[in-house]
Amino acid sequence: MLFRPVIALALVASAFADPLLKRQGSNTNAAIDKVVSTLSIKAHDSIPTINTLQANHTANDNTVGAQVTDLKNAFDTATTDLQGISPSTGSNTTDPTDNDLGVVFGGVLSVAASGLSGLTTATVPSLNDFFATLDTSISASVIAFNAAAPADSATFVNTLLRDARQFFQKEGMTKTLTALGFPTS
Repeated sequence: MLFRPVIALALVASAFADPLLKRQGSNTNAAIDKVVSTLSIKAHDSIPTINTLQANHTANDNTVGAQVTDLKNAFDTATTDLQGISPSTGSNTTDPTDNDLGVVFGGVLSVAASGLSGLTTATVPSLNDFFATLDTSISASVIAFNAAAPADSATFVNTLLRDARQFFQKEGMTKTLTALGFPTS
């Protein structure tokens, strides 16, 4: 008779184990910060180069394509690295704080959106293909960030990116919009 209640309790406990584990985890903000800071450095290298190409009237499929590939690879690396970090319980007092993570990651997305927004298919005919490729990589990194970072960080990123949303929407980057929690239309 005691067997059924014990089995039922074990099943219920195993069903709730994953959410409990997430809440009882540790503060992995430092590991997350290392990943998003590396991504930030790479974005702050590629985007100004794209802006310079635009200013010098040398932006084309080849020149911009190389920078987009670098940017895509940086987002893909960040995704893989973030997926290897257990969910953070976070902290609002220990550096890096939850907001610190949100500022750095949100800054990367904002720089990418503003830096790419001046490109047109008139000078870069493959631009739509580039954006489709970036959409997949950026959205994957957002999903990985949301899974690893404390909830406050992800919410803060959403707030920071209200303006960048217009660019993502204009360029049809629906995966990124969805990952950020924005409507796609």
